[in-house]
Amino acid sequence: MPIRPLVERRRIWRFGPEDSWKAILPVAFIIASLLALVLLPIVVGTHTSRMRAEITNDAEPARRAANQIQLDLSTELDKVIAFQVTGQPQFRDDYIQLLEQQVRDYDVLRHIGPRLGGEVETDLQALISDTQRWHASVTSGEFLQRQLPTEIFMTRLFERHPAYDRALGTGSTLEGAIQDVAADRLAKIHDAERINTALAILLSFLALVSALLVAQLGRQMRLLAREATRRRQEAEREAGDAKVARAAAEAEERRVAFLANAAQELTASLDFRRAVSTLARLVVPNLAEACVIDFREPDGTLHRRAAAHRDEEEERGLRKRIDQPVADVPEFIARVIRDEEPHVSGPSAELTAFLGLDGEPRSVMAVPLVSRGEVLGVIAAAAAQGLTFEEADALFAAELARNGSLAIDNARLYFDSQQAVRSREEVLAVVSHDLRNPLNAVSLAASLLRSSDTISAEEREQLEIMAVSVERMRRLVEDLLDVTRLEGGKRLPLERSRLDAEALLRETYELFKVQTEAAGIELRHEVPRNLPQLWGDRHRILQVLSNLVGNAMKFTPAGGSITIRAAQHGGMLQLSVSDTGSGIPQEHLKDIFNTYWQAKRTERLGAGLGLPIAKGVVEAHGGRIWVESNPERGATFHFTIPVAVGVKAERREESPAHH
Repeated sequence: MPIRPLVERRRIWRFGPEDSWKAILPVAFIIASLLALVLLPIVVGTHTSRMRAEITNDAEPARRAANQIQLDLSTELDKVIAFQVTGQPQFRDDYIQLLEQQVRDYDVLRHIGPRLGGEVETDLQALISDTQRWHASVTSGEFLQRQLPTEIFMTRLFERHPAYDRALGTGSTLEGAIQDVAADRLAKIHDAERINTALAILLSFLALVSALLVAQLGRQMRLLAREATRRRQEAEREAGDAKVARAAAEAEERRVAFLANAAQELTASLDFRRAVSTLARLVVPNLAEACVIDFREPDGTLHRRAAAHRDEEEERGLRKRIDQPVADVPEFIARVIRDEEPHVSGPSAELTAFLGLDGEPRSVMAVPLVSRGEVLGVIAAAAAQGLTFEEADALFAAELARNGSLAIDNARLYFDSQQAVRSREEVLAVVSHDLRNPLNAVSLAASLLRSSDTISAEEREQLEIMAVSVERMRRLVEDLLDVTRLEGGKRLPLERSRLDAEALLRETYELFKVQTEAAGIELRHEVPRNLPQLWGDRHRILQVLSNLVGNAMKFTPAGGSITIRAAQHGGMLQLSVSDTGSGIPQEHLKDIFNTYWQAKRTERLGAGLGLPIAKGVVEAHGGRIWVESNPERGATFHFTIPVAVGVKAERREESPAHH
């Protein structure tokens, strides 16, 4: 900062002891008078406005409500007498309407009363009490229930008339109290207005004195104005710097927003060609006039995969070279791929021709596409004629290329994984088809041999083992095909029909009865009465039940039990299989429905496909499957199947089945 303004500023504010009062006192007096001139009228005006608002918003509505109550009370007796004299119900209805109006007026007074002071509140409570006493006397006197004989009516009315007079008197007292409150507020307003007038005169005098003092401080103000001008110039320079910084921040914000939107567009699809085309569309027209994207093949050659241009006619010409190998790669492009760094070139005829553009040489920038340490390809972009790329443009394009590389690499990996899944499905289909033929032959041969009377008991037992093994192999092939469908994101095919839950559980019981008896396990099924029919695939639901019962047999020791149950829950039928085995550890519950997963203690008891297939079957029906386990009580698998719509429950005469 220059030295001279500092010296001047010190000279302005350096007062001696004999002159300090000449500057400080007038300034303080001016400030005080101006503040008083501005603030005091505002304070007084606010105070009077508040009191006027109290009169308008509180006292006046309260007075009207109190007056209305008195009018209604004075009218009530006329309505009662008119009803007793004429017997017409309209007078009774008018009386009831008067009571309803009084209730509304009391609500108004209860709301406003606390703001009008304690006396009004006390009178209001007294009025409410007296009017309730009068209304209760009207009810107890049966004045509105029926017409009374004149003598009885007049006698009762005479007895209850003091309560009516007290209610009227209390209403008059309340109205007078409210009017007193309003009068008090008006008196305070008049006093405040008189004070305000006096203050206005005093403040006007202070303003005149302040004007004289301002004239005396003119020289000091001129010096201060000169200092203020200098400071304003400094502030303008700082504002210019801030404007430049703000422009840079806004540009950075736009850049970040563009990159964020670009990342969303690039990751919107896992299609390789779409990802590459999207990247080219982001480069043009946002960063360049034209661009091409070339990918490196395993043999090291470049193939053009995308091209874009601001002009549609020019773009059609560039797209003719898509999916063709790129010959005569310039050293500039080769260096970008080799260094894995973006580079910018001035106008170059060679690079312009490499992009497939005609006309004058253009400035070109090239950015590598790198993912997981591997160079996938390169983006080459040309600027418009007469413009030149800068290093900042290349750095920006490099950030966009990083997002594009990730999206393109993910799309390529997804394509490879899809190819691998399709290949696996084809292999499994072929293998399963080829396995069925020899399995059928072995099964047929074993069946024929078992029907012979010449084989020994030992040979027949071996044939039984062979038949069981063949069936197990056939079941394993079907399970592999089902798991393959599920892993491919497909639902298992279903042939739905109406099914009886008891029949399904009974059939499952018959299928496993011999096996459980041989293992020393008690098998039961329980079905309550009046269960609705299911809507599902009979074979698939039996497959789920068989998988769950077979799984339970693996972990239930001899002497234990397995129970199959069914119960309705809303529009779903819940089936469950419980065992009394060792249960499932809590840390394994989240993994048991994963394909091929098995705990160490069961890794030789199956292929680990039963529970995942059961989950797929249940979800294909629109239900869900879950497990509850307790190491002391075993495990229970639950799953739900939709109830057949429009089928009523059939009543059974016998009790629930227990086997």
